[in-house]
Amino acid sequence: MNLFMKPMTCAFAFVCLAGTVQATEHEVSEFGPVLNACYGEAENRADCIGKMSQTCMDTQEGGHTTLGMSSCLNAEAKVWDGFLNQEYRRTRDYMQAADKDEAEYFPEFAKRAEALLEAQRAWIAFRDAECMLRHAEWGSGSMRHIAWADCVLQLTAERAIDLRAMREAFE
Repeated sequence: MNLFMKPMTCAFAFVCLAGTVQATEHEVSEFGPVLNACYGEAENRADCIGKMSQTCMDTQEGGHTTLGMSSCLNAEAKVWDGFLNQEYRRTRDYMQAADKDEAEYFPEFAKRAEALLEAQRAWIAFRDAECMLRHAEWGSGSMRHIAWADCVLQLTAERAIDLRAMREAFE
């Protein structure tokens, strides 16, 4: 488990214990290439959001059951989390280099990497709270699992894309 998924897992362990479906390695390895190809080739990476989970749901036996949908959504969220970590590291490295270049003459403005870290920590707290809200809206209904998984997938994917765009705007 990586840096950005740990806070959610730790902070909301009771949600997982209450029955939230976790992605299996089988789904990630079988359907992950769909998302990897799209993310690498798409002109608009936002068009990739949901492609992997939809393929998973459409082709797996039981894919359109609550359990199947949750599992497929969680699997895609796991792949997006990998992209998120990759984009965060690349964007942080880019910002650290820019800070280093600027620090000699304008040290008061060489705070990009520090600001990125603070923003990422705040984003993690937001994502966790927002997804908990979406989960809670369903009460004891089984749709809460799908709502949680879809929220994590959507917000994680959007953040990965945003981090990449942050860096690419200046490259």
